[in-house]
Parts: sequence; C-alpha cells; structure tokens
Amino acid sequence: MIPQETIEQVRQATDIVQVIGEYIRLKKRGRNFLSLCPFHTEKTASFSVSPDKQIYHCFGCGKGGNVFTFLMEHEKMSFIEAVRHLARKANIPIREERTDDFRREILDRLNYANQVALEYFQKTLTRNKYTSVLNGYLIGKRAITREAIEFFSLGLAGDEWEGFLNHAQQKELSPEDLEKAGLVMLSEKTGKYFDRFRHRLMIPIFNLSQKPIAFGGRTLKKGETAKYVNSPETPLYVKGNILYGLNLAREAIRQAGSVLVVEGYFDLISLWQIGVTNVVASSGTAFTAQQARLLARFAENVYLFFDADSAGRTAALRSVDALYDAGLEVKIIEPPEGEDPDSLAHKYGRDKIDELLQDAIGFVPYRIKDFDRKSAGIIAKEKLVKEFQNIASKIADATRRSLFLTEAAQLMAVDQSVFQEGMPAPPADSPKPGARARRKNATEAEFLSLLFNNPGTIDSIFQKISPDDFDSRDLARLYAAIINQYQTLGVIDARKLIDNSDDESFTSLISEVASVSWDEARVEEETRKSVKLIMVEKSKRIRARLQKELARAEADGDQSEADRILQELRSYGLDAKKDTD
Repeated sequence: MIPQETIEQVRQATDIVQVIGEYIRLKKRGRNFLSLCPFHTEKTASFSVSPDKQIYHCFGCGKGGNVFTFLMEHEKMSFIEAVRHLARKANIPIREERTDDFRREILDRLNYANQVALEYFQKTLTRNKYTSVLNGYLIGKRAITREAIEFFSLGLAGDEWEGFLNHAQQKELSPEDLEKAGLVMLSEKTGKYFDRFRHRLMIPIFNLSQKPIAFGGRTLKKGETAKYVNSPETPLYVKGNILYGLNLAREAIRQAGSVLVVEGYFDLISLWQIGVTNVVASSGTAFTAQQARLLARFAENVYLFFDADSAGRTAALRSVDALYDAGLEVKIIEPPEGEDPDSLAHKYGRDKIDELLQDAIGFVPYRIKDFDRKSAGIIAKEKLVKEFQNIASKIADATRRSLFLTEAAQLMAVDQSVFQEGMPAPPADSPKPGARARRKNATEAEFLSLLFNNPGTIDSIFQKISPDDFDSRDLARLYAAIINQYQTLGVIDARKLIDNSDDESFTSLISEVASVSWDEARVEEETRKSVKLIMVEKSKRIRARLQKELARAEADGDQSEADRILQELRSYGLDAKKDTD
C-alpha cells in the first residue's frame, strides 16, 4: 500500500531517540540512552534506546523493536499509521491510491468517530446561532482568546438532540460506532440514539499522538445539575491513564524538569495564556499510579496547584502516594483564600504565579503546617502518624519510603520508631511483568550481538558456522535470518529484521541481542573468539552424542556399529575420551 522505498525513506529520515524522547525522558548512558520502561512498572531504568542501531529494548519486560513498532505498541497505531505519522513529521509525501473503503480499513473506527466529532463541535461554535457562546461566554466572561480557542480546539455541542448523530451518519459512521466512542447514547424508552453532549462547551482530550480520544462538556445552561459531562471510558480512553494537556506540555515539562498540576481545563488554559506551559490538568481527581508514572517520564518535580478550598486540599492529599512512588518530588502551591489558578492568572498574570511557585512547600511540611506540636494531644498525633503511615505504605521503594517517614518524624518532633508500630506492609517487589529469563546459549547470543556490530570478517564467518551448528533453536533462527539478510541486502540491519518479524517473541529476541554494544576496536577480535567457542561447543555436543551411541553399541555387543561410531569421531578430529576442560 505504501511503496517500500517510501518506507525506507521515512526510516532514514527518522531518529528513534528523538521520537521516543517525545514520550519518555531519556538519559544518555555511554553510547545508548536509558529510561524507565513505558511498557511496565519498574524502579530501575532498563529500557535502552540505541541511536547507532535505531532500535530499543527493555531488559526488564523484553519489549523491543524499531521506531515503527514503538508507535504501534505505545500509541496503538497500525504499521501504516506509524509510517504516515513519521512521514508527516519528516515532510515526506506519501502517494497512494485509496478509496473510502480502504480508509475505513486502516483507520480505527473510534479514532475516526472522535475526529469527526472534533470537527463538528469546532464548526458548531462558529455558527451565527451560537455567537453569544463564543463572544459572550468564552471571550467575554472566561477571557479566553481566539488564539487559545483555536490552539486547544475548543468547540460546542448545540441544543439539537440528534445534531451530531445525523452529521456523523453522513460521514459513514454507524450509531453503534458512535456509542462505542461515547458520543451518543441509546434511549431505553424509545430505543433510539441521541447525542450524549447537548448545549455544552466542548473541550477535546488528546493522546500523546495528538489524536482526540474523548471530550469534556461544560454546561452552558443555568440550573444544570451536571456542571461537567465527560466521555465514558472507551477502548481509546481510560481516564486514569490520561492527563489533560500533556500532549501540548510535554516538551515544556521536559525542559523545565517540573510540571504544575491543576484541577480543571480552564485553570490550564488560563495559565497557558500567560506563558506557563509546563502544566497539566488532573480533571479534579486524585492521581492514579499510571498518571504518576506518565509524569515521571518527563519531570522530576511536581507542583500541585489546586484551589484554596477544601476540595483542592483533599485532591492534593489523595495524589501524594502515587507521585512519591513514581519517584517524583512533590510540592504544594498555596493560592490565596478564595482564589484558584484560573482567577490568579487573569487578575495578576505571570509574576504572581512565579511568586507562588517560589513559595511552594514540600508535602510533609504542608500537611504539618497547621499542626500545633505543643498543644496537640496524643489522639491528634496518633491520627497524623497513621495518615503518614498509610501514605508511606504505598511507596514501594524502600529508600524513598524511609526518607518520607524520617522527614515526617522530624517535623512532628517524634521518634521515628513511632512510625514502625502498626505500619502497614509496603507493597512487595513483584516480578516484572513479561520478564523472561532467556535460558539460551550465552556464547551464541554473544556471537550474534557481535554480528550486529558489523565485524569486517563477516563473509568468512558464514562459511565457518551454519545455523545447524547452534544449540539454541531460537538463536539459530535469528542467525539464519541474519545470513539471508546479508546475502540479499549486503548489510545486517536489526530494524529491517524487526519489520519482517510477525512474532513478538522473535522481535524481542532480535532487539535484545542487537542492543548489546561493543567497543569497535574489539569487535573483530571478540568475533574470532566467539567463532572458536561455538566450534568447541559444537564439538562437545557431537562427542557427547556419539559417546552415548558408542556406549549403547558396546553394551549390545554390536562391534560393527561401534567401529562406525569410532570412525565418525575421528572424522570430526575427536577421540572417545570425555572432555576434561
């Protein structure tokens, strides 16, 4: 569907470090880059990205591949979508014949439904009928600029019961598609579908690939009981995995090394308008472990910037354990009474926000600041100790947990041993999901890793060693693929081997072996050593097999068979003695 030469052009124009670096925080380690794995929970970075080979591999869970497979795995793209995505970034045109049927085949139905909804809501906002919403509410009352309205793709759901439904059906989307996307609902009374969102300002929620996956709808009707109606969870949208605005803020977060977390959509938009762009919104809920790990990919410090009321404080308290467990330093920004990030941004501008940021305090001092150590009784102290114990019990890392409790004990002026009494058991270190102890031949694996580093004696190696000489079937399969690729293309390229693999386990094996780095000056010497070791191990296996056959022949009194086996041993340059080395 896309010419192979175009795919190769896209591959050559793409840097895997730059692409993956848009999703997780990479740190240079020698020739490679390391990070916490985005595919499983871990405390020690084991996710390696090789700029030389343009591949990645996690030595914890085994996930590995090239830039295309990363987007397919992380962003749930098809191969074609991954190529197109990278082609757009590299300004490489893709010419292909396609029909609407073809488009429906390669575009996920839910993605398409959300894109149609996004365009519909944006267009509705500009209709003459709803001028008061655009000019009166958004621009007038909320002080949102036209630039911000366009930047955040704000839209409007009109007051029709089936306005969007009818529009989407004209775009060849069925009511069932729209229901799965959370955009329409089925009436139990009439058995008919109707729009989920009506007379609401629509705030689209995007994933990190800039695709709309859900919507938040803010009511425009006075007296409406539900101020916000949000999309339900769908295969595309899991609320606990998404942070509003991260798709736009991740680069600013990475550069600052910190992120401000606010509660609402308009808090974020208002801060953005005054130049505070390293900000995300939690949508008024406590952080999940997944959201915390998501932030940890880009930042080291988190500033919780919630409303000054009790709801904001409660949200802050409920977020801390997940953030600490993800390895983030947590600080609290305290707005003046009766204010929130939205109002502060409009009233005072950037300088006030910077001032509050400078005055932010750590979570433990924040929690204790209203606690009077001298006048507090035993019951009050016990209650706060148990609160800290409960938070600490959810922090898996032992060092992080100990430091948290030490700070709490010091600020409360109590002995740290108090926290050990009745302390809930911390989460146990569980085996890393998907981690596989590859019990394969270490010598053969090392030999193949050297081949991926392009030794100069490669032609003679293929003449000396064949896949049949391998003890591991999986490694023999990889070696056969390497030989075939070299004889066909004249190169050994792990990225292309991965492209041709339709087996996740084999793909993981390719990336695992290819990710091993060698000193270029030692590659040829180490390769010669590996060749000798493989031949020695092959000889040992042959001798062991023939010795067993010889023993059986002698036990059966079959001298003719015994003589044949001895002759075969000599043909390999072996004798019947067992190895002692």
